[in-house]
Amino acid sequence: MENRRWLALGGVISATCLGVALQLSNGILVPRALALVVLAFVLSAAAAALPRPAHLLRLDAPAVRFVGLAALAIHLMYLFTSPPALYVQFDAEGLRRFHAGLAVLAIAGASAAWPSPRWAKLQILVLIAAHAALGAWIIQRSPYPPIDVHTFHRYAIYALRDGIDPYAITFPDIYRSGAYYGPGLSVAGRLQFGFPYFPLSLLLSLPGQVFFKDARYAQLIAIELAALCMTFARPRGLGLMAAVLYLTTPRIFFVLEQSWTEPFLVLGVCAVVFAACRHSRLTPWLFGAFIALKQYLVFALPAAWLLVEPPRDWRKLLTLLGKGALVGAIVTVPFVLWNPLAFWNSVVALQFHQPFRPDSLSLLSWWAAKGHEAPPSVVAFAVAAAASVLAVWRLPRTPAGFAMAIGVTFFGFFVFNKQAFCNYYFFVVGSLYAAVAAWRPPESAE
Repeated sequence: MENRRWLALGGVISATCLGVALQLSNGILVPRALALVVLAFVLSAAAAALPRPAHLLRLDAPAVRFVGLAALAIHLMYLFTSPPALYVQFDAEGLRRFHAGLAVLAIAGASAAWPSPRWAKLQILVLIAAHAALGAWIIQRSPYPPIDVHTFHRYAIYALRDGIDPYAITFPDIYRSGAYYGPGLSVAGRLQFGFPYFPLSLLLSLPGQVFFKDARYAQLIAIELAALCMTFARPRGLGLMAAVLYLTTPRIFFVLEQSWTEPFLVLGVCAVVFAACRHSRLTPWLFGAFIALKQYLVFALPAAWLLVEPPRDWRKLLTLLGKGALVGAIVTVPFVLWNPLAFWNSVVALQFHQPFRPDSLSLLSWWAAKGHEAPPSVVAFAVAAAASVLAVWRLPRTPAGFAMAIGVTFFGFFVFNKQAFCNYYFFVVGSLYAAVAAWRPPESAE
């Protein structure tokens, strides 16, 4: 039973700590931020593993609302007092319009502490409209951020529209340095690989470029859709509060500006959770699409056991995985067959050439900064495996348990990784809030 674990309260507290850590560091190695990251990881693992006294059961919902309001106040303080992104170009009005939109977001967000089924749709519509307007403002004020991911999306989408294999092209090295890539991957100012992510990520970005002239609009839509999935996952749950905290996590506009793909991953988790809560027949298909978004999501496969409906057996698990694999194959195999070697080099081999980043917000980077030899990359895989085993063993077989398992597994993977930046942890933040949204209050339990 999910009420035997600290899923809701633990999810909010750990996600808030992690969000503040990203605000303090922008996802690079800062000691006080790393301390908060470690604290958040310990809290999320404890929430997944430690039992909770039954007599505290009915305190969860009011406690989450109280802590959620405090977290919202912290989020808004940072949003009002800090630049929302790195490369925003200000006009004579500066941040006046942005702050006006934040005020609307703040008022609508605070109302989530007193949810009403009658007004829930209006509350989330106001939240999404205000947040989408703020996101569009960021994109317009930062049209060409100097980050390689934004270049990857633009060039790959242009290639795909022209009938060219996006995995067989090369990109300009905007940093003019091989420090961010492995040896031999930057030659004469060109990066010797194609689009470095799975095809579904590219296909989801395509409408943003085609219809709005910027792929980031697709990521902005993904953010709003994830909030919708959170809000309506449980009719009498904490979804609205989870959505508010997700939409206001301090570095969310920074993630959007940088064109990182993690908003699609958060949407993937939230879509799976929503389906598992409301339309279980869609769960296997959405789970397959989720796994097909990024390479490291293979670590999410063990958590599929938590999605199997009772009575559980291996045949149901294999059916779920089989349907998911079919979805993944449909969107991925055509690109593999287009040019197998180019796909392998860009999507798979490239990952093994990525260098150790001493500026990562990870314990490995902190250890190296102390003058020690950088630990091997296998440490991250071992920790992810251990976190996955712990999550599948201790967490309930429910949508909330699945989302928490995703959060804990990848939190462990990133905090011990050779590369771990703001976008990586943003995925964890979204997964933890998805667990809060999927949590079923005791009064609504069957």
